[in-house]
Amino acid sequence: MGTATHLKLSRPEHLTLTEMTAATIGDAIRQGQYKPGSQLPSEAELINMLRVSRSTLREALRLLEEQGLIIRKRGLGTFVSTRSIVKDLSQNFGITEMISQAGLLPGTLNESIRLEKVDKTIAERLHLTAGDSVLVVERIRTANEVPIVWSIDYVPAMLLGDIDPDTLNFQQQSLYDFLYHKLNLRVVYGIAQLYPLSASRELAQKLHVRPRESLLLVEQTDYDDKNQPVIHSIEYHLPDKITFVIYRKGPHHYGIGS
Repeated sequence: MGTATHLKLSRPEHLTLTEMTAATIGDAIRQGQYKPGSQLPSEAELINMLRVSRSTLREALRLLEEQGLIIRKRGLGTFVSTRSIVKDLSQNFGITEMISQAGLLPGTLNESIRLEKVDKTIAERLHLTAGDSVLVVERIRTANEVPIVWSIDYVPAMLLGDIDPDTLNFQQQSLYDFLYHKLNLRVVYGIAQLYPLSASRELAQKLHVRPRESLLLVEQTDYDDKNQPVIHSIEYHLPDKITFVIYRKGPHHYGIGS
């Protein structure tokens, strides 16, 4: 059983106590404090750590179970789900960090880095004109050498300055880190859209699945602190390998129904 003597509630005041409790335990799981398949501390221990009531804790655990983060086994206790990769859509982190937080080894296959002329659709997302030059980073992302995501990222070429695209390598570096450390650009927020789809033959081959198998497409545009788009990403995820969660505010947060 894992230990977590330093667990403390530290969430915005607009969350309910139950939501704060669930978020605190969920963050500990995402950060690798509790590994996939490991047992959480007992209810009594968690109540003592978090200083909440039994009813609050049980409701928080119910929320985490609905999110797919934990499994409760009658008479045995509460365990971290073995579907260990969690993509929290409320937080804008890269795929590399998502895999690392699950305690797995991130990797890259078939990386392609190139300059190309952007089409009208991508140009609109990046506030460019069709035909402008963009840096394209295309790769298959792996967790413990198992393909889980095929990603294609587009960055306006004008942001690169004097950097030669032929010198770039993202095998061990995230695109977010590159933007921050090399280009002094901070990704402050992103706007994502999700679409279910069936795997084409090309997608099936890249992700080692059967044609027409269910996938989840996440298409996102990231913005810097000046509200300028700096990355447009197209990611094809294997939903049976990743749990998607999102924090949603209730109507009372907006004063509706009060």
